[in-house]
Amino acid sequence: MRSVLMAVRVLEAMALAGGPLRVSDLARQLAEPKGRVHRHLVTLRQAGLVAQEETTERYHLTWRMFQIGQAAGEQFDLKRVAEAAMHRLRDAVGQSVLLAVPTGGDPLVVHALEAPNKVLISVQPGNRPAAHCSAQGRVMLAFGPPDALARTLAGRLEPLTPHSLTDVPSLRARLEKVRGRMWETAPSEALLGINVLAAPIFAAGEVLVGSLGIVGSVQFVQDPPAPAMLAALQQAAAEISARLGSARYRDSGGTKSRQ
Repeated sequence: MRSVLMAVRVLEAMALAGGPLRVSDLARQLAEPKGRVHRHLVTLRQAGLVAQEETTERYHLTWRMFQIGQAAGEQFDLKRVAEAAMHRLRDAVGQSVLLAVPTGGDPLVVHALEAPNKVLISVQPGNRPAAHCSAQGRVMLAFGPPDALARTLAGRLEPLTPHSLTDVPSLRARLEKVRGRMWETAPSEALLGINVLAAPIFAAGEVLVGSLGIVGSVQFVQDPPAPAMLAALQQAAAEISARLGSARYRDSGGTKSRQ
């Protein structure tokens, strides 16, 4: 069992890296001995899931791994699972609703339902908000794999507006708060006058698979959020998570109050 879990960790780290890795780099990311990581890479190479470049000796995922991931994606359609709850949430709060998934530590918007308001505020699918100064991104950092958080903290946290959170100690403290309350906001951090209220979505095994968010002007998506809006968001996130086999919201005592 430990060997299987270690192999999964290796594959996840390689997927999140975004490019080929040396054994030493991979071992450092996983905080594991170089020899142990190398043994698993040899096994994964024999299975056709990873390959090694002859010139650089770096390892990368193979086409076979891509095919497996593509087949899994076709079976696991988060957009389809979340669609009904997203419609109910949009109608309940009167604001646009976003669905995002983690990709290499950063959020990727994969679906958006626009609210029929006179002034439309939404985010197009394909948008990748900065992880450190967006509500969706901080949800992903708070509940995602430690490797993704480490990469974000090791990089330069560029401000997008004067309100962007870029201080590492402050970001760490904020993520602890997000883990406790299971929601996040980022008023005027990515774009002045715009706020997103986001909550995590979990699958079986309490694995983070995405975030559900409400986007609008700071006038309507407030910080701290209105109790009714927060309750509607977490109810929708809990419903989607339950459909994916997660009891995270139920085990945490339901929706969290304003904190």
